[in-house]
Amino acid sequence: MRNATKLILASVIATTLTACNSSNSNDDGMSYLRVFHASPDAPKVDVWLDGEKALEGVDYQQSSGQVSVSSGAHTVQIEAILPDKTTVTVLPETALDLMADTEYNVIATGKAALLGSGEEMAFMPLIVTRDYMVPTGARVQAIHSAPDAPMVDVFITAFNAELSAATPFADDIVYKDSTEAVEVPAGDYQIRITDPNDSSVVYYDSGEVNVPAGSDWVALATNNTAGGDAPVALVIDTGSSTVVAHDINTGSDIRVVHTISDAPAVDVWVNGDVPAMDSALYNLDFKAFTDYLTLPAAEYTFNAAPTGTTDVVDALTLTTTLDNAMSYTAIAIGNLGDATENDELYVVVDDKRRVATEAKVRAIHASTLAGNVDIYVSSDDMVSDDDTMIADIAYKGDTTLLSIMAGEAYVMVTPAGDMSTIAIGPVMLDFKAGTITTLVAIDDPDSSTDVSVISIDD
Repeated sequence: MRNATKLILASVIATTLTACNSSNSNDDGMSYLRVFHASPDAPKVDVWLDGEKALEGVDYQQSSGQVSVSSGAHTVQIEAILPDKTTVTVLPETALDLMADTEYNVIATGKAALLGSGEEMAFMPLIVTRDYMVPTGARVQAIHSAPDAPMVDVFITAFNAELSAATPFADDIVYKDSTEAVEVPAGDYQIRITDPNDSSVVYYDSGEVNVPAGSDWVALATNNTAGGDAPVALVIDTGSSTVVAHDINTGSDIRVVHTISDAPAVDVWVNGDVPAMDSALYNLDFKAFTDYLTLPAAEYTFNAAPTGTTDVVDALTLTTTLDNAMSYTAIAIGNLGDATENDELYVVVDDKRRVATEAKVRAIHASTLAGNVDIYVSSDDMVSDDDTMIADIAYKGDTTLLSIMAGEAYVMVTPAGDMSTIAIGPVMLDFKAGTITTLVAIDDPDSSTDVSVISIDD
């Protein structure tokens, strides 16, 4: 699995590798590869090495680890996976010629949506080569592969060291730059990425991390596509494993949706604090929703009360933990007047990464009246078994994010097992590549069927 991953991006870089190394190969030695998927909007990929599939379904922020291969001639091919499970060849079978005792760090970076545009941030292979070695202490190298991040300084210091008195590990690093691979004593460190003109402006803080003896780290700054407000996350490949290390202070993202048809507009309280009148959490009406709000990762108590009152609705009180670098949607669901205990603040985990080659769609069942339902996405306004997205969704059911081909399609909701009765729709939607659409089925007294659907994404 790891061998495949490294080569996934190797395929994209194959042409460059061939040009760099064709005259210096050594068939008797070994070469070393690490391959990274660092393109924030690129789909999963399959990689073929020497005519065989070496890796399948490699996703963003995954790495191969350091893998040894024989030096000399190889072929590599990479295929992007589309939502309908077909593939598109990103790089045709290409010859490689690898030098002995050399490590190739191959990074697929940039934005897939800009591929072919000639822009600086367009999808491209980035190759960082260095001598192969097994450090006695540890070796660390940092690579700026976050297309949306500015020029930065990188500090690797003792924990809580004052940056104003520290010397940067590397300074003025711009996108696609890399530091030298530097040997350091094994031990505990703190990695911080800062504004090059003001080290008090910290874009990324790793907290305390241990670099064991014998470690050979490659640390990539990548776009943070998870929760919180840190612009980057580090993908750290130790040679034997890979972790995504988020800024310890990045926080969590949460948005709130009001779907209770017989409830008035509400204020959402956070840890007992009443929202200010200019807050997105003030006067949230039926069918309304907030943008994502960033909060420090911690345990929270959320309450809802009719706007301007202190009459907290006990059923809509929620105590939950928001984890660092996570995103959530909290949906006020239920029906206050039906004498049924179905009212609550219901929380789902979100995935905010957008992919340039597909649309992502999700459906959440928040209607107390609809019963179990089937959801169809169709090229026409007729339902059929071939169109079923997901079947038999119960109240509070969640399809999670599903990848679909971009384009216009009809969405229809029927009672489970009853294709002849369309409860919601047909609604024609234009699912654009690079978008996320979250559909919430709700009770709706203004609808002829008493149920409808709202979309809470752009």
